[in-house]
Amino acid sequence: MSAENCGAPLSVSLRNVLNSIQCIRDRVRDGESNESDGAFNLSNFWDTLNQAVKAVSQEATKLSLAFSRPPLPSVQDGEKLSGSILKSVLTLSAVYYWLPKSQGVTLRRQVRDATVEVLEGVLQLLEVILSSPLHSLTQEQLTSTGGVWSACDRFPQLPK
Repeated sequence: MSAENCGAPLSVSLRNVLNSIQCIRDRVRDGESNESDGAFNLSNFWDTLNQAVKAVSQEATKLSLAFSRPPLPSVQDGEKLSGSILKSVLTLSAVYYWLPKSQGVTLRRQVRDATVEVLEGVLQLLEVILSSPLHSLTQEQLTSTGGVWSACDRFPQLPK
């Protein structure tokens, strides 16, 4: 039984989050960060960005664990998981937009690309959950197919 077939409400919730994250990813990929840098604090930016990345990683782990073995989460738990992962992704994308153009094209591009990579990892994880038979999803499979963790691990390696 796949998450698609487990019950319409849970599947719909996950599908809605997937669609929302696809839109967020596309906006980050094609968008520009902040125009001005009035009172910009680079150190604060990095701290906040790393916290946002950590939050996405933690929420992806919760999602992965919830679908790594039967029974599937209840509709209420699934909606809570969906809301939490979406909130963490929105926070991460919002923090990216804080980085002003005055910080340089190369740095902005690196942060944008790393942010997009995390978002694509979350999308990959959601797609695996929605398309795979539940009984065949192992924690190892979810971890290896959800590139979100490796993408999150690369954030501290960005130049600061």
